[in-house]
Amino acid sequence: MKKTTFKKVHLIALFFICLFSISFSTAQETEQNEVPACIMPVPTDVNRVYIPPRDAVQERLASRGTSCSNIIVNYINFPVNPSNPSEPGPEQVAFQFAVDIWETLLDSPVPIRIDANWVGLGAGVLGSAAPAYFATVPGGATSTLYAGALAESIVGFELNGFNSTDIVCNFNSQFSNWYFGTDGNPAFFEVDFVSVVLHELGHGLGVAGFGIELNDMGYIRRDISGQTVSATSSFPSIWDQFIDSEDIFANPVSILDESQFPDPSAIMLAQFESDNLTCNSPIAVAQNGGVPPATQGGIETPPGSGNFEFRQGSSYSHWDEDTFNGTPTALMTPFLSNGEAIHDPGNVTLGFMEDMGWVLCQGSLSTEDFTANEVKISPNPFRSRIDISIANGFNDTYKVDLIDINGRNVLSQTKTAINGALEIDRLENLGDGLYFITITNQNSNQSVTTKLIKN
Repeated sequence: MKKTTFKKVHLIALFFICLFSISFSTAQETEQNEVPACIMPVPTDVNRVYIPPRDAVQERLASRGTSCSNIIVNYINFPVNPSNPSEPGPEQVAFQFAVDIWETLLDSPVPIRIDANWVGLGAGVLGSAAPAYFATVPGGATSTLYAGALAESIVGFELNGFNSTDIVCNFNSQFSNWYFGTDGNPAFFEVDFVSVVLHELGHGLGVAGFGIELNDMGYIRRDISGQTVSATSSFPSIWDQFIDSEDIFANPVSILDESQFPDPSAIMLAQFESDNLTCNSPIAVAQNGGVPPATQGGIETPPGSGNFEFRQGSSYSHWDEDTFNGTPTALMTPFLSNGEAIHDPGNVTLGFMEDMGWVLCQGSLSTEDFTANEVKISPNPFRSRIDISIANGFNDTYKVDLIDINGRNVLSQTKTAINGALEIDRLENLGDGLYFITITNQNSNQSVTTKLIKN
């Protein structure tokens, strides 16, 4: 396997060529390997479900209140309004409505820039999308790649050049049954355009795992490049860091554990085709009622056959269709039905995005009964100590657990608060990276989990 040396700033550029190909910038050479975008297929069934935007989003949209982020779209070949060519057509109006929803959900100090292509994609595809590039971030998970928009949000500045594109997406101009309304009321034979745009932008914002099937070998490679960077490490995405499969005893094991799932291997492919995949993101688990949410494995092909296969663009980077279809988590499942309109990502998805590094406009989602807004943790990023202040915490006793990105409990202490204050010190020997801290009130058993960065 070829060793690839990355520059100090690890940037990966994605270029649009019907699907996408990936270019690694290395010190010595540039190689290209095909990487699948999420591909939304044309539906064959009907599911009359409407999940509207959450109340806070509806209120902001109705009042035209200030959004928490600024998403700038470069509309390419989108039609103009046939009645007034100086105005955008219904395609662009519906697309912008989806953009407005994401703007009111995510808080980013850096503009998010999108290239949106209105282009013929053939008979079987509604749309596709991918981050325009990936990057590592200071203080983030080690040797882990973040979607460009997320990486820039974390570091607070543009990483890939001034005014550069963060997301590239494509929508099928040849499809005749689009519904361009924003009221979530498509006919039974129509596909809701807003839902498809929301879904595809979710992938561009970082809901994206790496997995490439090596068809000539029957293997799966999870590294985005199709190469191993060194003998002991590859560059998974931040999504990959939170995905578990099972060992032979049905115990959850990180999909990145090469002692269980060598990369590449037929064993890895079997996991990607199985129904064993779950997400261990602490906030997503809490928002799913304490149960690790299932992620999509193999796609049954043909339906009802009992034969499951890994399908690039549909498998893995989604919540499980059978588990979440018709629920508030349905937006990021791999399929959308005719007549179905999902205008909110749901708290399971937003919780996972928060654990990946996004800041939510509404504030942190609580993982239990008392909210993260009642807990102040400083400094963040931390070096050698953490100070915790809990509103109305008084002199209660708390258990504090610090979990690393691989799910290992690296610290567990039980302390009594003094006027609601706790101090955790002697942390200088912890490795730099992303951590999760869970604070549990030993009297009420209420707890909250949030993320911290050590650098």
